[in-house]
Amino acid sequence: MNRRAFASRFGARARRLARPANRTILLEMVRANIKASDYHSFLGGTWSLIGTAVMLASMYYVFSRHFGRGIPGYPLYLLTGIIMVNFFITATSYLLKVLSYNRDIALNSTIPRENLVLATISINAWKFAIELAICTVISLAYGFYTWRSALLFILVLLSFLALVLGVGLALSLSFCFARDVEHVWAILARLFLFITPVFYSLESLSPTMRALISWLNPLAPFLDAFRAVFMRGGTLAAPVLLHCLLSGTLVLAAAYLVFLRWEGEALDRT
Repeated sequence: MNRRAFASRFGARARRLARPANRTILLEMVRANIKASDYHSFLGGTWSLIGTAVMLASMYYVFSRHFGRGIPGYPLYLLTGIIMVNFFITATSYLLKVLSYNRDIALNSTIPRENLVLATISINAWKFAIELAICTVISLAYGFYTWRSALLFILVLLSFLALVLGVGLALSLSFCFARDVEHVWAILARLFLFITPVFYSLESLSPTMRALISWLNPLAPFLDAFRAVFMRGGTLAAPVLLHCLLSGTLVLAAAYLVFLRWEGEALDRT
């Protein structure tokens, strides 16, 4: 596909996605997905939050004495890391199979394939939103949250969602060509709880490890930014914020361009 044809295809897709009728379809798909999930019921949502609470309690019991010293509001410090990493792992794992599981819909309907992606991530985003609201309440109780936190929160959240969508799109394409991607990603996903400073601080590491985690782990700057929102009154170093904005935007843009180029071949192979 030459550049002119690709640009024309991109423009047509953008216009199609921006139509009011498509927004209505997307909203109905999101509602249907949430209603079909466990999070639609009170008990389903409660069990999900209980799982997060148990993980928080366990990690606090194990790590608070050694890693929690000198960190004000260490329970909130842990909770922020847990919900952010869990959302990234769960959402990308769901998106990994979105094209494969919805192949018939993608090929035999006029629904934009982007709708399938957005409707799929809505399930995890709903739970993530509830957990972020809980973090906000706890932050207010500690006296950490300020108006600067609210402004920073919007930028960080949008950038983080862009990162998750970009990684999910890349995985969904890769899975169509090689099913082993699922097993490789399952192994890598488990590592994120340890290579991301969820229960420890970067300052406790050597300068070399600190640099490696900060620059090679895509979640590290976002976790620092979310903690700035909930624990530091919205105070965040400009380079870290720029890192978040650029990484989220560039990952999503690159993944979406690849998605537009290879979605047809991926659906044929799945």
